[in-house]
Amino acid sequence: MKKDIRKKVLTNLNLLSQTPDKKEKQENNILSQLFLSQMWQEAQTIGTTLAMEKEFNTKLLIEQALKEGKTVGVPRTFGLGKMDFYFFDFNEELELTSFGVLEPKNEKKITKDKIDLLVVPGVAFSPDGFRVGFGGGFYDRYLTDFKGKTCSLVFKEQTGYSWQPENHDLPVEKLFMSQEEECLDEPIFK
Repeated sequence: MKKDIRKKVLTNLNLLSQTPDKKEKQENNILSQLFLSQMWQEAQTIGTTLAMEKEFNTKLLIEQALKEGKTVGVPRTFGLGKMDFYFFDFNEELELTSFGVLEPKNEKKITKDKIDLLVVPGVAFSPDGFRVGFGGGFYDRYLTDFKGKTCSLVFKEQTGYSWQPENHDLPVEKLFMSQEEECLDEPIFK
């Protein structure tokens, strides 16, 4: 079931990435909601990813966080599904992993207890915050004892799916989703 959902949504996300204007409008709408939220405003340290092309572009999120004086951490992955977050700004040296993801090369680890808000990636999302990820299980493991706030930034192409969550699945607290009728040509946060 999850495998079929993942395949269908990844196809939809590839199609969305071929219409950059539409994708950017959804991203601006979602980011505007995030930046106005209490979760964001109270957070001093943000954990997020360096997105691949078909994913939600996190560059503006990172820029806004740095502009507001927040600390940003992005993940590095290790064997056995282990992942930790490391300091990031746009001057950090990066390396491309075998998954096709950029990761920081520095040793400036940000411990789990220091991350106030974790922006959790995913492929598909249920209305109650459960997610189908990319299949590596990194975030499921990381979230087991994570005490900070969690959210996901979700395109409309990623919603409308239902499945039975597994015992190890943990929902994110808040889904910031595109409101198609309210999509903005320009973000309100610049």
